[in-house]
Amino acid sequence: MWPSPLYELCRPALGHKFDSPLLNILPFSFTKSPCDLPLIENGKIAQYYYSFKSYYFPMSKEKKLSYTCTAGYTTESGSQDARITCTATGWLPAPKCYKKCSKPLLENGIFSDIKVSYKIWEQLLYRCASGYQTPGGNADETVQCLPEGWSSHPSCAKKFERCFVPDLHHGHYSTTQRILKLNETLMYECDEGYHTRGGNTIEKAVCRTYGWSLTPNCTKVTCFLLSEIDHGNFYPKKKSYEEGDVVQFLCQKNYSLNGSDLIQCYDFGWYPEPPICEDRRNKCPPPPQPPNANIFTDLRTYHNGAKVRLACQLNFTMKGSEEIQCENGKWTSPPSCIEVKEKIPCDQPPPIEKGTAVTEDKMYYTGDTIRYRCDLGYSINGSNEITCKMGKWTSPPKCIGKYSASMVLLLETWETCPSPPAIKNGASFRPLLTNYTAGSSIKYRCHRYHVLEGPETVHCVQGKWTAQPTCLEPCTLNMDDMSNNNIEMKWRLEGELFFLHGDTIDFVCKQGYYLSSSSRQSQLKVQCTRGKLRYPTSLFER
Repeated sequence: MWPSPLYELCRPALGHKFDSPLLNILPFSFTKSPCDLPLIENGKIAQYYYSFKSYYFPMSKEKKLSYTCTAGYTTESGSQDARITCTATGWLPAPKCYKKCSKPLLENGIFSDIKVSYKIWEQLLYRCASGYQTPGGNADETVQCLPEGWSSHPSCAKKFERCFVPDLHHGHYSTTQRILKLNETLMYECDEGYHTRGGNTIEKAVCRTYGWSLTPNCTKVTCFLLSEIDHGNFYPKKKSYEEGDVVQFLCQKNYSLNGSDLIQCYDFGWYPEPPICEDRRNKCPPPPQPPNANIFTDLRTYHNGAKVRLACQLNFTMKGSEEIQCENGKWTSPPSCIEVKEKIPCDQPPPIEKGTAVTEDKMYYTGDTIRYRCDLGYSINGSNEITCKMGKWTSPPKCIGKYSASMVLLLETWETCPSPPAIKNGASFRPLLTNYTAGSSIKYRCHRYHVLEGPETVHCVQGKWTAQPTCLEPCTLNMDDMSNNNIEMKWRLEGELFFLHGDTIDFVCKQGYYLSSSSRQSQLKVQCTRGKLRYPTSLFER
């Protein structure tokens, strides 16, 4: 459905093009327009705006507002005051106050002016004394005042005519020379397990008049320190971890790992990501599905506080809350769907401007639904479906213009699409029509326990539908396979057990069996992949 006129069109980023020509001319997303009270660090607006905030804010588009920077700060243009305008994307330009730059200290050189502070983006020229030069090897250089301070610190260093090769630990040079001339290059390579300051194994330094362009150095490849894990622990704990180090994670009683129990330090960091400990006591099984009801959820696992929405099927009315919640490992009471036996007829569906009702030549009773569609160049504002309830129709939608007259003429040249094909283990949210105009879209959902892979929504483009999603099947535990492999579940659960694609199942060896010494405990963790489980095997009897 299309949003109300209170929303503004969000166009693609500058220079971005969609794959389809149609997608480049159709509006796809919308944002709210009002602007709230701006928070300006080191700046402020008039006091009465703060005193009567609820009266002035949010402001509407095109409204202007003045702000002032506090002492020692300026706007981006260098002035003390500035004006901003409310737009569909917020305040523009963004209200900011930048700290002025103080004149830095300089030895063996002089500055070109006598000012003591500089505005944002302002430049400062300095010149070095005879026999000295800037870091770039010049007699003078310019630095700029940036939001984070000076672009570089002005300095004047004595000129060099040659460079001495420094000692290098945990690495070696490509030459045995100990002295290099100006502009000569020194190549060096770090030993295995070490890297340069830039993160490479091989680096070069150039002899400049101010010394080496960079100081040759090799440091040990390390990974960042691991944070404490809630409701768990890890070992070994060290002040620094080097490449190749392995860390194991454990959880406290009543908690289980979500992720791998073993991670390793590589030259690019830890892999895989550190796990977390989840409270399995508060984890709920898949939600109950009352008779004649449908469940709507995108969740794969259900933790404490998770909510799921239910809806009754046609000709059934709901008794109870349409939403259930996971609380301490159990679901709140689900609603019931009661059949509507009394058949109260409704009149013909109400007409709407710039649109028509898709009807059949029949009487409509309680629970029956019909759909509306808009004329070319118009879009539905509200639900496109109304329902007959106790002799009256629910409120019909409206059709609002979404294209200019020239755009409508262009769309008329585009081909329509047939009804999209059904997807295995899934369905569309709404009943399908026989054909669709260019730019139409259909949203899909998967059946219970199935996981959607791919785009949830498909679009009609040039007479064809864009790529459809697939619904990945769940895994069902096979007790015979478990028995043949001498394993059982680590956590005992009741009933028929379904696991969604991507879920991890923990197994343990049955009493009297254990893994071989070459096997790892992590092999007893198995992931459900597209409806299939590869059961681990405990072969060795105690």
